[in-house]
Amino acid sequence: MYQNPPQYAPAPSPYDTPPRRRRKAVPLPMVAFLGIFALLFFGGSYLVSPEARIHAQPGVAFAELGGRDVVLVPYERQGARGMFQLLTQDMFQVRLAAVDPASDEVLWDTQLSDELIWEASVLGAGRDYAYLATDSGLMILDLSDGSVEVQGEDVPGLDGAYLTSRAAYAYDAEGRRILALTSSGAVRAIELDQTKAVTVDEETASAWADRLSADQPRSTTFEIAGNEAGLLPSSSEQVVLEDVGIGELGSVLFRGPEDGRKIQVSDTAFPHARLVIADGTAAGAATGHVLVQHRLSLNDTGLGLSLVSLATGEVTGSLPISAAPESAVVGPDGTTVVTAGDAVVLARGDGSVTPLEIGASDLFGSA
Repeated sequence: MYQNPPQYAPAPSPYDTPPRRRRKAVPLPMVAFLGIFALLFFGGSYLVSPEARIHAQPGVAFAELGGRDVVLVPYERQGARGMFQLLTQDMFQVRLAAVDPASDEVLWDTQLSDELIWEASVLGAGRDYAYLATDSGLMILDLSDGSVEVQGEDVPGLDGAYLTSRAAYAYDAEGRRILALTSSGAVRAIELDQTKAVTVDEETASAWADRLSADQPRSTTFEIAGNEAGLLPSSSEQVVLEDVGIGELGSVLFRGPEDGRKIQVSDTAFPHARLVIADGTAAGAATGHVLVQHRLSLNDTGLGLSLVSLATGEVTGSLPISAAPESAVVGPDGTTVVTAGDAVVLARGDGSVTPLEIGASDLFGSA
C-alpha cells in the first residue's frame, strides 16, 4: 500500500543568516545594587576616612620660577583617604611643592619617594633646575614642572661613585654651585643649571673636604631659636627677650643699639618665649619685625608664633602652631617661611602671620 513519505524540514541555505541569540539583560535591581555598592565603597569610604597626615620637612629654600619668587617645600604625606586612594596611591610619600607665597598658588607638587623614612633638603636652584640632597643621593629636578631630570648614580660625573648621604652634598653660595663628595673621597662641583659634576681645583677640594661627609645625618633640623639674635648680619645691634621681674608670666622684647643702651620694644609679655632665628638673624628683621615663638597663654601649653613691629611694639599677627619651628628661611622680599610640624607659616612684611597650604589632594589623591 502506498504511504506518504515523511516530511523533513528543508536544509538551510549556506547563504541564510543564522538566527541571533538574544542576550539576557542584566536585571535593573542588580545594576542599582552595583551602583550603590560602588558609591558606598569609594565615596562613602572617602567621607568617613581622615585626611592624609602632612609633616613639613625643614629643607626649605626659595627659587625663581617664571619671574616669581617661589618657595620649595619638601614634605611627608602619610595615609590615604578612601578606598580609591588606598588602591592607587602610595601610603607613604615624600613630596616637593613649589608655592608662590604672594598668592598661595601651588605651581606644582611632585612625589619624590615612597619610603617610610626618607628626607630631602633643597640645596639651591638656578633658573632651570633645583638641586636636592636626599637619602637616595643627589636629585636634580626640572624647575618648570618638578619632574626628575637625573638622580643618584645617573648624575654624570658621579656615576657609581655617588653617595646616599645627605651630608655629602652642599651649596656653595659664593661659587653658585653644588659640591659633592664621592665614595673615593674626591670633591666635585655642579654649576647651577648644569647636570654634570666636574673635578674641582685642589684649593676647593681642601676647603670642602671637611665640610662634606659620607655619614648620613640623623636629621636636617637645627637650632633656630634663642633668647637673643642679631638684627642685621653687618650690625652688632640685637634684639633680646628678657625677664623683667615677672618670672613665669613671660619675657619682654628689648632692642640693643650699638652704643650699648637697651630700649624696650614692646610691653607684651610672652610666656616661655624664644626668638625665631633665620639665616643667623632675627626672623622678620628684614621687614622691621621680630618673630617670637611662645606659649599661647599661661594656662595653655599650646604654641604660637607672633610677629612684633620693631617700630611700634605692636603684635601685628599671631598664629597657633602644633609643634616648635624646625627651620626658617627668608625670601628676597623679606618674607620669612617657617616649618613647624604639619604647618608652613609665612611671616610677611605687612605684619601678617598666615599658614601656607600644602599637601591638598583631590578625590583620587592627586595633588
